[in-house]
This record gives sequence, C-alpha cells and structure tokens, in this order.
Amino acid sequence: MNILQYSSNYQTEHTAFKVSEKASELIRKFHQSADGLTLKNWKVLSEILDYAAAAEQTIAEQKKYISNLEEMATTDMLTGLLNRQGIEHEITHAIARAKRFNEQSLFAFIDLDCFKFINDTYGHNAGDLILQQVGNILKSSIRATDEAARLAGDEFGLLLNNCNIEKAKERAGYIRHSLRKIVVNYNGEEIHTTASMGFAVVDHMSTVNDIFEQSDKAMYKNKRDRRRTKNKYHLS
Repeated sequence: MNILQYSSNYQTEHTAFKVSEKASELIRKFHQSADGLTLKNWKVLSEILDYAAAAEQTIAEQKKYISNLEEMATTDMLTGLLNRQGIEHEITHAIARAKRFNEQSLFAFIDLDCFKFINDTYGHNAGDLILQQVGNILKSSIRATDEAARLAGDEFGLLLNNCNIEKAKERAGYIRHSLRKIVVNYNGEEIHTTASMGFAVVDHMSTVNDIFEQSDKAMYKNKRDRRRTKNKYHLS
C-alpha cells in the first residue's frame, strides 16, 4: 500500500473526528511531499492526528460544559430570564458603552402588587405560575438588544439598551399595561395581578448600585402614589 492509498483509507475511517484546519493543512503538505515518506512515518502521523482530534473534541466539550455552567449561574431557572447576577453583568456593559459611545439606556425596576397575598391565599404553585407568565410577557415584549431579569421573589428588571429615554419609558409603560392583563386559572379561580415600576437612566456617570437604588426608590414612590392618585411613573 502506498502513502496516498493509506491516506485515503485513513480519511474514510476517521470521519467521526473533527480535525482542525491546521491539521488538515499538515496532511496536505505531507501529500505534496509524499514520495519521501514511509508507511511507518504515515502511521505515526495518523496516531498524532487521532490524538489531536480527540483532544480538540474534549476541549470543545469542556468549553460547552463551562458555557452551560455560566448560563446556569446567570439564569433564573423558574422564568428563564437573567437573574440578578446576570442583569448586573449586562448593566456593567451598558455603563461601559455609555462611557465609550455616549449611549443612554434605561433600567426599569418592576415589583408585582400584592404578590404575598397571592402566595398566602393560593399557595406557592399559583405564585410560580404568575411569575412564569410575567417572565413570558417580558421576554416577548423586548428587543433582541434588551435584557429582562427576575431579580428576586416578585421583583423583575428591564434593561432597554441604547434608546431614547422618553420613548423607552413609553415602551416600559406598555409592558406594565400588559402585566395588568395577567390572569391565571388555578383550582377554578381566576388570579389577577398588577405591577409597579420605577426607572433609572444608565449613562456614563452611573454605577450598578446607583441604578438599583434609584429605580427601587422610584418604584416604591410609584407604588405609593398609585394608591392615592392616578400618577403613572416617577424617575428619581
């Protein structure tokens, strides 16, 4: 068997391996100088390539595993949204873009109204259904460049990236209106919920802590004022 015949057999028998472009280029170079190679040398080369392909596959699997772990660390398992750590990471990026490109973004802090009453009256399974519906509404209501998160309990966050602030407030208002339409049928009863919302502008002067503090403060002002007046939103 000559070198090129062995090469053909080698390629056929090892199609399951993903050989790197560099390794493939090496094979082509050996083909071009095949007259000076012996079968023994080619077998050694094939063993090296087998090892390289297996190592490459292992590395790819490890990268995927690490990526899955990172996703789990930043994802809320109940709703599929980002968790607090995940949204803080995205806010940090938004601040960096604001400093570099003078972008502005808007963060909306959302708190469900009377959620403790729902849990106490109907149980946590009913509460979980409400939270999942909120998650679905937020995911379907934002752009691909925006981010939604469940911060903790019945608290959620929206990061509307690189946007006109007034228009972003209007968009967030539409989302809040959608949250008022949530109805969960649980054990023959209809459960409704509403939400309060507060805003903070993300710009080059922002810090993550300031954004959460400002939006949280604005949300609670909104919640108090909605009980007394028809005011909609406040921005600290």
